[in-house]
Amino acid sequence: MKYFWSIVYNSLFLPFFWLGAKLLSLFNNKLKAGFKGRKELYKLLESKVRVLDPNRKNILIHCSSLGEFEQAKPIIDELDKAGKFNFIVSFFSPSGFNHSKVDSNLNSKIVKTYLPFDTPNKMRKFLDLVKPSSVIFIKYDLWLNLLRELNTRNIYTLVVNSAFDTRRFKWRFKPSLLYKKNIYRMVDVIGVTDDEDRQRFEKLMNGDSEVLVFGDTKYERIKKAREISSEKELINGDILTRKNVFVVGSSWDKDEDIIFPVLDKIGSNGLSEELNLVTIVAPHEPTEDNLEHIEYDLHVKYPNIKSIRYSELNHYDDENMILIDNIGMLMGLYKYANVAYVGGGFQTGMHNVLEPAGYGIPVLFGDEKLSEDAEHLMKSGGGIAVEDTKDLFKNLINLLRKKDVRTNVGSKSLSVFDSRNEASKKIAELINKKVRS
Repeated sequence: MKYFWSIVYNSLFLPFFWLGAKLLSLFNNKLKAGFKGRKELYKLLESKVRVLDPNRKNILIHCSSLGEFEQAKPIIDELDKAGKFNFIVSFFSPSGFNHSKVDSNLNSKIVKTYLPFDTPNKMRKFLDLVKPSSVIFIKYDLWLNLLRELNTRNIYTLVVNSAFDTRRFKWRFKPSLLYKKNIYRMVDVIGVTDDEDRQRFEKLMNGDSEVLVFGDTKYERIKKAREISSEKELINGDILTRKNVFVVGSSWDKDEDIIFPVLDKIGSNGLSEELNLVTIVAPHEPTEDNLEHIEYDLHVKYPNIKSIRYSELNHYDDENMILIDNIGMLMGLYKYANVAYVGGGFQTGMHNVLEPAGYGIPVLFGDEKLSEDAEHLMKSGGGIAVEDTKDLFKNLINLLRKKDVRTNVGSKSLSVFDSRNEASKKIAELINKKVRS
């Protein structure tokens, strides 16, 4: 069966995948950047590898994009303590390669590279340069020819933060599952986040790969980011003193169509004085065009919402909405919130609901495209999916009015972190055991 999948993959999938990506790159800047970044991949990688400490073992960590790199950071931090590894971090996506920032307090050397196109020859050349003693895949993005070559070289491999996502068709469709079994059988360890996924993977693999419960490193990353952001003062304390704060993170237009009527209603009657509410809105795309569009809508449709941009807060005059007009500060804004709303649930799919949950506050979101993390929050009682404007109004008012309810829901929100911490320590212990100096 493995030869069947290899023939199908190399004869059909890869040529069509490459051709399709090449054609789409004519219209898609992200794909275009990916092809451009790989043009001199081996030459650039060779020069980077030369600076690595030859007395240390190389660990290759593959991340699809930026989100996976953030999940890799706790593992790198933990492995760095051993003082015996160099790190090569590979990316599939340009957004990961271009925007990832390496923590400056590492004692070990670390380099970034694109992962080459998954042909047998390219992967052999790639591994000849990297010379990894072990390879860690973050969550997914497993490539058949890369894994086959790693198997041939007897290099220890594991995939962490794995999820057997039965909500997705590819995890229920029989042929897709057979292909996944063929892929995962080439991994030494499948690291999952909970016992439920362990049971699912063990049933699929039927003993072909070891399945271990590590937990989820993204919880550790959020915990650390929360500790760092808590030390930074992003908004003058006088602005939010004695006010309820509602933070809306990564909002899309469909989220705003639900949220703004609620805020306008609150501002139009006695609730305004009772709740004394300030809303901080961080749009998913804080471009000038989008910000102007939001401001126009507020002016025309919602007369009881008065907004000011974050960059103009030195002129604050008791506005009840602060529009965030930059990127990179949302995590730190959640610390001011009594209640948070995370966007994407009505449009593209949920954004990161764990960031506000890490502060122990209730988290609201749209109910149409729930993420796995959002479902975990709902099961714990810390997350609330809202259906429409009426539903949001009811839940938001209840949480803002009743401190005991808000505190109870917030504590349940924070509880999702309890069972999923210290994954990186377990992963590092395994790597240190398998990769000896």
